Amino acid sequence: MVSIIFIFCGFAVLMFAEWRYVHFSRKSQRALRGKTPGLLPGHTALQAAGYIAVAAGMLISLLHEGLALHIPPLVRTISLCIGLLGGALLVWTVFIEIPVGAKKHAVEPGCAYHYGSYGMCRHPGFWWFLIFTLGIALWKSDFYAFLLFFFENALNLLLILLQDKYTFIVQFRDYQEYQKKVPFLLPGPKQDG
Repeated sequence: MVSIIFIFCGFAVLMFAEWRYVHFSRKSQRALRGKTPGLLPGHTALQAAGYIAVAAGMLISLLHEGLALHIPPLVRTISLCIGLLGGALLVWTVFIEIPVGAKKHAVEPGCAYHYGSYGMCRHPGFWWFLIFTLGIALWKSDFYAFLLFFFENALNLLLILLQDKYTFIVQFRDYQEYQKKVPFLLPGPKQDG
C-alpha cells in the first residue's frame, strides 16, 4: 500500500509540475510577446521530487513479498537482463541523448530535439520505461509488483499525453511542427512537411 501511495503521489507531483509550467508560462508569454519562456523556477525541483517518489515506490514494491507468480528461473534471469537494458536505455534517452545530441546537432535553445530516438517517436522513453518496469516485475516474480508497475505505466502514459498536448507546446517553440513530422509513440520514419 505504501508503494502505491508513493507512486501515485510521485506522478501527481509530476503532473502538477506540468500544469504549473503551462499555467505560468502562458501568463509570462503575454509579457514576452511570443518568445519562448525560460524555465520556471522550482520546476526542476518539483520534477525531481516526483521522480524520487516514483522510484521510492518502485523500490518499496520490490522489497515487499506478495503473491508469487512462479516464473521459471531462466525466464526471471532473461527478464532481469531485458529490464536492466530498458533501464539503461531510459537513462540514455532521457538524460544523456538530448544534451549530447543537441550540442552535436546545434539545436537552438527553446527548440525540440528531433534526432536519434526522438526522430523515430516523440516519447521513446515511454518504451524503455515500460521494458524496464515489466522486466523487473517479471524478475521479481510477484503479482503485486507486476500490477503496480502496470499501473505506473498507465500513469506515465497519462503524464506524457499531458506533456505532449500542453507543456511541450509552450516549452518548445517548434513543437507543433515536430508533432507533425514525428509519430507520438509508435516508432516510424519522420514525415516530410
